Amino acid sequence: MPASIGVLAGMGPRSTAPFVDMLIQACQDLYDARNDMDFPKMHIISLPTPFYPGIPVIDRDMANALKRGIAELVKVGVDLIVVPCNLAHVYFTAMIEASKDIPLLHIADCALRRLPAQITHVAIIGAAPTLESGIYQHRIRAKGKVVVNTIRLQELATELISLVKERGFIDKQVENTWRKVLSEAKQGNADAILVACTDISPLITEDQSLVIIDAAVSLAEAAVHASYSSHCQILTLTGSVT
Repeated sequence: MPASIGVLAGMGPRSTAPFVDMLIQACQDLYDARNDMDFPKMHIISLPTPFYPGIPVIDRDMANALKRGIAELVKVGVDLIVVPCNLAHVYFTAMIEASKDIPLLHIADCALRRLPAQITHVAIIGAAPTLESGIYQHRIRAKGKVVVNTIRLQELATELISLVKERGFIDKQVENTWRKVLSEAKQGNADAILVACTDISPLITEDQSLVIIDAAVSLAEAAVHASYSSHCQILTLTGSVT
């Protein structure tokens, strides 16, 4: 039976259901799960956290909220933990401390494994605090790639996240702003976009002129691989999957 997965989601609230769908889809695509008993047991928490687009995060408050959420999953006794929120991984050390040796996947490590070798310029689309932390930039540069980032691109990303939180995914202004994000990335000579915000993930559609890597899908697939592997032995506490 697959190992149980603890999902600390809710950041933002609209991103929880799409991520669970990603997990289910990954079970079907990667392991041909069809019947209810083919799927891993999941414990899902939708956790409110003190994040407000465009406003600096109070690190202590955010870390404490995440630690409380992780502690709830530890108490339940899950076999591995995933946190489908890129900003949360700025506080990965705090979450590891709270996880009590239960494997915890790192979303950035999962996403970077999906970056094609031929890509040279990567635009990261996410919340400002995520980008300011550098958790993606140093991983991308370590692979010899160029990070594409402009003030306008970050302004558009912040606007888009705020709109999604307010209006949802099916909204003309949301769709128009997403198109502006893609256009700005192309103008910066990006040949790939790394979507580093789970609030944005449901907006992704195929774009023939850009490779689009969704960190949320990457995390979901890594979690499913880990779940179906024998008792998570392939995991390490740094979130690496071999």
